[in-house]
Amino acid sequence: MGDSALHSILIPASGSASRMRGLPKFLLPSGNGILSLLENHIVNVANFADEILIGLNPMFLDIVQEANLELCGAHIIPMKTVTMTETVLNLVNDSKADKFTILMPDTAFSSADSYKFDLLNSDLNLKLWKIRSDQFGKLGQVLLGPTNEVLDLIDKDFNCKYEYAWGALTFNREFTHLLKPEFSHLGYGIVAALEAGLVVRADVAEGFFWDCGTPSEYIRYLLSKEI
Repeated sequence: MGDSALHSILIPASGSASRMRGLPKFLLPSGNGILSLLENHIVNVANFADEILIGLNPMFLDIVQEANLELCGAHIIPMKTVTMTETVLNLVNDSKADKFTILMPDTAFSSADSYKFDLLNSDLNLKLWKIRSDQFGKLGQVLLGPTNEVLDLIDKDFNCKYEYAWGALTFNREFTHLLKPEFSHLGYGIVAALEAGLVVRADVAEGFFWDCGTPSEYIRYLLSKEI
């Protein structure tokens, strides 16, 4: 990979799909024709990303290669990891980019502006969506200040009433210094960034966000496509 790669899309997909009985969630239909959730993300970022790196569990390598993701510029890196954070750090180490955006492979967005990422003026920028009533306690919820600065993040707390949830993030290499491989999810890294005084801002996307990693949320997503 050359030094010209300035913005890298990272997609950590090295999990074992245990929550869906071994079915890789990112290969579920996206509701947009024949594309899977993973392919839908890749198609939407292919025109502006300098590179797209996918950290993939080797057990799914054969089936993912059948999708010919390389045709959209995606590069698959097989790896076995314990946590998503470990996968992200491995992908960063394989890149020479200056900025990185993480897209979760088993998520879906309802609006095209969700794929517009702020690459300026912050060490870390979160993409937020207005949380739906059925999502309280299931996502990382964010308290947003008057000039789009992130003031607090609380993860999966049914008592939290913050009105926004994050579902994607863009960051520079300074943020990666705060990540530890043992972090089970990236929310711990965001909290560490706030505590370290990094500039953490956010953009609020239109529409809705779905975490399709559970059957109930995926069904809600598919039903939304019927409306």
